[in-house]
Amino acid sequence: MQADESYLSAVRDLNGLQTNYQIIQQIKASGGRINESSIPEFEAFLEKIGHPVADLDRLNVIHVTGTKGKGSTCAFVSSVLQQVTAPEPRPRLKVGLFTSPHLIEVRERIQINGQPLSRDKFAQYFYETFNALRSHEPPLRLVTPESPTMPMYFRFLTLMAFHAFLAEGVDVAVVEVGVGGQYDSTNVVRRPVACGIASLGIDHQGALGSTIREIAWHKAGIIKPHVPVFTVPQPPEAMRVIEQRADDRQAQLSVASYASDTAAGRALGIPGDHQRTNAALAEALSREWIRCKLPDADPCAISRWVADGLRTAHWPGRSQTFVSPRCSALTWHVDGAHTPESMAACAQWFASGSIGSGSTAGSTAGSGSAPCVLLFNAAHDRNAQALLETLWRHTSAECNFVAAVFCPNLSMRADSANFTVLDDQALAAQRESARLWTQTSGCTDVSVMPNINAAVDYVEGRFGAKSSNVPTRVLATGSLHLVGGVLDAAKGSL
Repeated sequence: MQADESYLSAVRDLNGLQTNYQIIQQIKASGGRINESSIPEFEAFLEKIGHPVADLDRLNVIHVTGTKGKGSTCAFVSSVLQQVTAPEPRPRLKVGLFTSPHLIEVRERIQINGQPLSRDKFAQYFYETFNALRSHEPPLRLVTPESPTMPMYFRFLTLMAFHAFLAEGVDVAVVEVGVGGQYDSTNVVRRPVACGIASLGIDHQGALGSTIREIAWHKAGIIKPHVPVFTVPQPPEAMRVIEQRADDRQAQLSVASYASDTAAGRALGIPGDHQRTNAALAEALSREWIRCKLPDADPCAISRWVADGLRTAHWPGRSQTFVSPRCSALTWHVDGAHTPESMAACAQWFASGSIGSGSTAGSTAGSGSAPCVLLFNAAHDRNAQALLETLWRHTSAECNFVAAVFCPNLSMRADSANFTVLDDQALAAQRESARLWTQTSGCTDVSVMPNINAAVDYVEGRFGAKSSNVPTRVLATGSLHLVGGVLDAAKGSL
């Protein structure tokens, strides 16, 4: 079978492991109790594919959780450690990176030295994992009579990532938590080199709780006994929980911040002022890993590795801008913000591009700016009203939104198949978002499209016609799934 055919076959089989809408509702209704057996079940799956949990110690893991910025933090760490010159016989570290979600192709979730697994490698490791799980020998150790015999989508990819990293012999694995931390499948790692907790906020209430204290408890669940843990400035209630959990496990807690750091002026490869917080956390985690694993490294070399890694880090779909290949007058601005806090940062980034772009003294707010179009999607379990109100609050003075388009997280790619929400419900949610935007902004030029491809075609056809010489700025935000679909449909660069 050709590599592409094997890969597409793997994607189809992987999609068959997605949880359906009804199961997700059961998990939410249980208040997360269903997840309490997730780590023992995951250990059983590891054993089934031939990896005792102790094998993961060889990966020298850096484990990162948070509400916003954890993916960017992992990307910064990966980039920094790729700069490290390791002792012989290997001139540089081999760095594994596991993140979620993907933007266009699922293989983006498992990277080595900044590159997604090739299609043939992805198919190879997928079927090695998949077939081992389906084999009758050895039998799967069931934790409870209700335990699943095959892991769900994210848990399978976590298994596969660990298997791939072990097979590839990586020197370090940078692992991003999926949801929460305490019961997340990535928390099977018992002896990480360091743990990181990025900025916390309210998200995934159905699984993690409705208060910042409850959410912080789940996130701080990745803290391990005597393992250094690094965080960033947090809301006071969240910080108290983190401090208590670190104290309970005798883990040294440090707070990373560029506010008092002499490196505050570092150049960053991922744009946005908010990324400085993520970069500070990444630097602290990277330096701790180097201190622990390469204690004789030259301090000047370490500083150079950090500076070069932060400067060259790449993380698409976050504060990314590209000109439409179809019309040079239309510029896309994409950012996967999906919490009120991250939306505020996204909105400020987008609005900063409008300041000075044609506004005139004495004009009404935003009236002199280039016309702006919003393309938005919020997943069904997000607070669309809070996201849209936050977006408007931070852009209304500088941005002239002339139209808005809403669509579900559906695209034409097999990698983007989504069985976790009902189609009718997804469309209804987008209609409600359109109503909320009109109510919030006063903009009545709103449209609802059936999928991301149709939405991109509509925006580019209407506002990016070749005959148009009026510069138009499009902001696509609210969901990383949406951003990935836009990058694919509009041929933006990863």
